[in-house]
Amino acid sequence: MLERIDAERVAVAEALGIRALTAREWLYLAYSAAGNTLYDAMRANPGYRGIMAPTNLNVRYITEDVPCSLVPIASIGEAFNVLTPTIRSIIHLASAIHHRDYLKEGRTMERLGLAGMSLKNLHLLAIGEETK
Repeated sequence: MLERIDAERVAVAEALGIRALTAREWLYLAYSAAGNTLYDAMRANPGYRGIMAPTNLNVRYITEDVPCSLVPIASIGEAFNVLTPTIRSIIHLASAIHHRDYLKEGRTMERLGLAGMSLKNLHLLAIGEETK
C-alpha cells in the first residue's frame, strides 16, 4: 500500500516537472537503509527499530498527514490529470474513521489559492517570482 501511495506521489511530482525521490531511495540516501521493497528498506533502518505502532486511530499520522499531505497530492494530481486512486482511498477511509471530510477541510488547490494556476505560474510562485 505504501509503495502504491509513494508511486502516486512521485507521479504527481513528475507532472509538475519535479524529480522526487521515492521513499525507498530516500531511506537509502538518508540512512543507508537498502531493500528490494519499501518494506525491506524500512526494516533495514536501525532508527525505526523499537518504534511501536499507535494504539488507536486518533493520531497525527491521520489527523495531520491526510489533510496536509495526501489531500494536496490528490488535489494537485487532479489539476494536472494524474490519477491518485490509492491516495484517494486512504483519504476516504480516514474521513470515515474520523467522521470528517478531509477532502473538504484539507489543503486543496482551491483552499491554497492555487486553483486554475498554470504549471508555469506554479513554478514562478515556487521560486518567489510574481505570476501574471
